[in-house]
Order: sequence, then C-alpha cells, then structure tokens
Amino acid sequence: MLSKTIFGFLTVIALLYSQKGFSQELLTSVPSTKEEFSATEKQVIATINYLENTPINDKDEKQLQQRSLLIAWISGSPQVTVSLNASTIDFNKKNSILLVIFMGGWTKYSLENNYSKDDVQCTLAGLKSAIKVYQSNKLKKDKFMDNLIELNDKGELEAWVKSKVEKK
Repeated sequence: MLSKTIFGFLTVIALLYSQKGFSQELLTSVPSTKEEFSATEKQVIATINYLENTPINDKDEKQLQQRSLLIAWISGSPQVTVSLNASTIDFNKKNSILLVIFMGGWTKYSLENNYSKDDVQCTLAGLKSAIKVYQSNKLKKDKFMDNLIELNDKGELEAWVKSKVEKK
C-alpha cells in the first residue's frame, strides 16, 4: 500500500517537473542573427509541439504569445521559408488559427529534415499538423478539412498535395 502511494507521489512530481521543463523550452524572444535562429531551433520545435497539443484558447496569454513568437521566428528565419499555396490552405477561411499550425508543421518538418525545401513534403507535414489540431479541437465545421482528413485516412493526401503543389 505504501509503495503505491510513494509511486503515485513520484509520478505526480515527475509530471509536474516535465511540464515545467517543457514550458522552459518554448520560445521566449525572436532572434536577430543567423546563429541565434539556429540556436533556438529546439525551442521552435517545442513551441510547435505545444501549439499542436494544447487545446486552442484565444484567451490564453501563453498560447497567444507562442503563436506570435512562432510567426515572427518563421518570418525572420534565414533557413526556413514557408510557401503558402492557396489551393492547399483553403481551411484558412473558416479556421484561421490553422494557418499558424500549418506553418508550424511545415517549419518543424524543414528543421527536422536538414532545412528541407521540398514543397510537397513540407506542405504535407503542415496539413497533417492542421488536421491533428482540427480533429482535437472544437473548430468551425469545414468541408475542405473534412476532405483532407478523408484523403489522409485513405493514404491519398500526399498524391493530392503533389497535384496541387506541382501546378504552381
């Protein structure tokens, strides 16, 4: 009985510590040099993971701050360039928050794949991030997103992305 209580207590402590550690890894400012951008890449990925895994709340100052910092980081990054193709981000009309999530997914893929500039794979990663957030939050119903989910479930999303990106 005592060992279960101690185990439970240690589990709670570990969870609290991991959450504290996680939040310390998030972006705190926007860098100004190429070296600073490179040095903050782990924080960017932590911010993207935080935004993907935290229920959307437009009154949460931390979320608003992280979204703003992420957009500023992406806008200033000398190594990551996000391309927005209107035919692949139509979800922006009903749920504009998903655009930030899409850009985050694109950025994360690029950073984790040696600064990839592969528009198809980066777009695919961005869409999968948007799908994840759309499905796990109560957002406005969107036929475009529902179609993307269906394509993803059938394993056809990548082919769809290729058809849209290659038309550019």
